[in-house]
Amino acid sequence: MFINIICYYNFVFKYVFMLSKIKIVVVEDEILIAESLRMMLENLGYEVPAIFNSGSEAIKNFRPGFADIVIMDIELANNTNGIDTAIELKKICDPPIIFITNNTDERIRKKAIYETSALHYVTKPFTKLDISIAIDLTLKLSGDKETTSKNTSEFSHMMNDCIFVKDGSSFKKIMISDIRFLKAEGSYCNLYYNDSNILFSENLSFLEGRLSFAKSLLRVHRSYIINVNYIKKIQDNRLWVDDEEIPIGITYKKELGDLIRFI
Repeated sequence: MFINIICYYNFVFKYVFMLSKIKIVVVEDEILIAESLRMMLENLGYEVPAIFNSGSEAIKNFRPGFADIVIMDIELANNTNGIDTAIELKKICDPPIIFITNNTDERIRKKAIYETSALHYVTKPFTKLDISIAIDLTLKLSGDKETTSKNTSEFSHMMNDCIFVKDGSSFKKIMISDIRFLKAEGSYCNLYYNDSNILFSENLSFLEGRLSFAKSLLRVHRSYIINVNYIKKIQDNRLWVDDEEIPIGITYKKELGDLIRFI
């Protein structure tokens, strides 16, 4: 009986999504793989509004509502890559991303997961079943994330100059001006404020989205978001927030440079 109920709700879940015709954009520079993906997706009942062969082409043509999911290769044409492209797409509308790659480098894999909105990672060569499972999981995770974002009682209620963070049975007020930096701890995240810290079960990218209203908070590395008002010193690819030495990621260096006046 219980298994039948689960099967029924899984069917309803997929049926509702299929009624709205999920749109999936492909960003892949290998034509044969791109066309193979298109056929797989269309056979699975999804719409493929566009295929882009480079990150620059995807960024130029992307717009809110253009795609529900982006399937993107990490290594792309014209000296672009999927990780940097995903970061730029996030500034437009933050679509869920499934990365595909034949790169087995652990550093690249972690960077792709922690620095972007990627919800799944598929290695080449892949099958139609691999893609189908990745899409189903992405739709589920994306739906869970949206529900969590709307449910402020599970995380915090935000105002312009402060956040209210759940603390047991109550909410604790933390001023944005008191936040020094946030540091990724695997799939968790530590928020440091004044002389205290709070460990969140959410990852850094999730908190970055929730704190996007705070203009003084800036991501400078895959593992760090800082309050620019607490920067004490900048040297080469490092900066200091009080006594904490923090690396500056290449991806984020320009945005930091645009924000700070150097004489």
